[in-house]
Amino acid sequence: MPWVNPSTKLQNALPLKTHPAVFVPAAWPAEPAGVPILYIFPPSKQAITSVDAECVKYQAFLAFSNYKHTIQECHEPGMSPSGQLPFLIASDGRILTGRQIVEEVKNTAGDLESRLTDVERADLTSFTLLAETKLDFALLFTLWYDNRIRDTVTFPMYEALYPWPLNKILSRQIRAEKTEWMLSRKSVLKRDEILSDAKQALAALSTLLGSQLFFFGSKASFLDAVVFSYLHVILSQLALPGADVPLREAVMRHDNLVQYCRRVFNTFFALT
Repeated sequence: MPWVNPSTKLQNALPLKTHPAVFVPAAWPAEPAGVPILYIFPPSKQAITSVDAECVKYQAFLAFSNYKHTIQECHEPGMSPSGQLPFLIASDGRILTGRQIVEEVKNTAGDLESRLTDVERADLTSFTLLAETKLDFALLFTLWYDNRIRDTVTFPMYEALYPWPLNKILSRQIRAEKTEWMLSRKSVLKRDEILSDAKQALAALSTLLGSQLFFFGSKASFLDAVVFSYLHVILSQLALPGADVPLREAVMRHDNLVQYCRRVFNTFFALT
């Protein structure tokens, strides 16, 4: 009797049955054909923009650049090559994240910073870094460590996207990931120190803006997209009835930043 591999015997005894796919995604490109798609974390019921600052940043940048695209809501960061939202599917099917999105928009719709002087470019780089470190950290800390915000805003925001009990598990898992990231930057998370850094950043940004429409005059830049994203999320998502949130109060002390945020939203998003 010829020898038969045991694994082959097992496969013959227990043949695999292939079932039809439960869900087959539509082939790209979606309608309208060839239009780039920006995938963002979903907005809240009251908002047009995403509730995630990183997603708002790129929404604003694409709007400032008059880059033709559509928006697709997405709450699965694993769909992105970087493991983070947002990501952009370009007109030729390339999937882009982070600075790749910026370069794609510049090459397609034009460079918002081409008019800036060398000094202004240096300021843009330094103030962008200031916002993306100090304001980002303070917002992240507030969303996940302020018990009132965490329980009334942050957890419900994530838990609404998944069925029970998965929603409870995932929201706690995300909090653990955010905590690990913050502790990789600061060995001890001190509320007063984090808030003080944010206040200094806001004061510097308020001085730079002054009475201008945008940070470098009458036209927006990438810095405007960055700062607007944090201001918008802080002012809209951290508004708790009958309760003061220190980070939001710090923004409210700078009337020009508040009016700037409202002006940008009303100009680029209110009618979309």
